[in-house]
Amino acid sequence: MDEQDQGDTGKYGLNGAIEPQGVISEAPAPGLTLAGLIEEYRTHKASSFHKLAYDNRRNTRRLTERMVEQYGSTPLAEIRASTIRIWHDGWAEGGKVSMAHSFIAQLRTMLGFGLLMLEDRECERLCVTMSKLKFEQAKVSDVSLSPEQADAIREAARRHFGWYSLALAQAFQFELVLRQRDVIGQWVPESDPGESDIRYNGLKWRAGIRWSEVADDMVLRHRTNKRQKMMAADLKLCPMIQDELRYLNYRSPDGPIIINDVTGLPWSANEFRRKWRLVANHCGVPKEVKDMHSRSGGISEMFRAGVRPDAIMTMATHSDLAMTMRYNRQNHLDTSTEGQLARLEYRNRKAGE
Repeated sequence: MDEQDQGDTGKYGLNGAIEPQGVISEAPAPGLTLAGLIEEYRTHKASSFHKLAYDNRRNTRRLTERMVEQYGSTPLAEIRASTIRIWHDGWAEGGKVSMAHSFIAQLRTMLGFGLLMLEDRECERLCVTMSKLKFEQAKVSDVSLSPEQADAIREAARRHFGWYSLALAQAFQFELVLRQRDVIGQWVPESDPGESDIRYNGLKWRAGIRWSEVADDMVLRHRTNKRQKMMAADLKLCPMIQDELRYLNYRSPDGPIIINDVTGLPWSANEFRRKWRLVANHCGVPKEVKDMHSRSGGISEMFRAGVRPDAIMTMATHSDLAMTMRYNRQNHLDTSTEGQLARLEYRNRKAGE
């Protein structure tokens, strides 16, 4: 549907009658294919695609480009539940359940857009169809970074490699259960929306923690990148962070807190992950444990310490408690242990009666 159609107060139906705006037309765009829907989703002014963060837009482009390559010529009118099931199983081949889940989630998003913004009958039909379909879910990971591993990485990064900023970043990630992007920030193209006072080689930096976000009382207040939620934390209560701040010899009024020791600029995500892995290997941290598991490690530690789940949810800036519980890698073991101890206590009481 073009912009002129969207601005009209009504539109003509098959018999020439004017239909009220907002009513789904009995005659959707003829021959709309999956590729056509994807193109509309990526270019339409009212599409949520334009509001996605840079990384999410990039990932969405990759997913949709592959969908166009594989099934783009398929008319929406020919897509059935069995079609979607076959597509899913193909995407999940070789145990790639998470990848298949990403494709299905993207398909749901685009069909919802087609229903609401394009007022397309086939999108409406397929939205209903997909609401009835159930797919295999990826297994919840049981991997996390332990406090001992976080300490070892901090120590090695600082003493063995001389990467003081990496040690400090590790402390922030583990203590405050922040995502890597919120700690070290993100480099995006100059053309990406949003302002930045740090630019280099056609890129601009944003989203990371800054000194201006740390008040005189050492409370950090930061708006997270993914959910745009405010978080606050008293850094005086974070021994890992306090330990690393002692070694810091730079501080600017509004500059990034984490600065690459070699370049003098904020870290790029790829370089940070590569250097973190070198340190982790030096410390004997298993290959399956990655920097991103700092967040689940910190959350798991809070659960073991007896912190209320709703308090953990708030600190992690999750939207619901179910997501927080997924990050608790020790949840099943802790629950089982609690049950076993209660039963033993009950048996001992009975035996003593």
